Amino acid sequence: MSQENVEIVCQVYDAVARQDTERVFALYDPEVELDGSQSPYRDLGIGGVYRGHDGLRMFFREYQEPWESIEDDCEELIDAGEHVVSVVHSRARGRASGAEVESRAQYGLWTIREGKVVRVAWFKTRGKALEAAGLSE
Repeated sequence: MSQENVEIVCQVYDAVARQDTERVFALYDPEVELDGSQSPYRDLGIGGVYRGHDGLRMFFREYQEPWESIEDDCEELIDAGEHVVSVVHSRARGRASGAEVESRAQYGLWTIREGKVVRVAWFKTRGKALEAAGLSE
């Protein structure tokens, strides 16, 4: 089952890259929770907890709004049974400034149940994400 969970997270990133909104939402449980309260997104004024597909839409809107373009590169997916840890770097171009920026790594802890993403929590460090998954570095 855990390899299937890694594949589901991989499918989310693929669908986001293709801008296939219908597929993205099909991979998330309707009651999904996205927790950005400990994430690097807080530094950008984006954070808190978002619930359900409407909350997910709000998060995506807030995340993408400042950027003319943004590309997330999922560099690693770590199998943690019911959980998957993702290691992601982002590159973006500012909408107003045109400035090119590259983010430091962001670490997601994905919880999968019955083939759907039920929770994603974002962390500033790999250690915190692994710890939350019950793993160590």
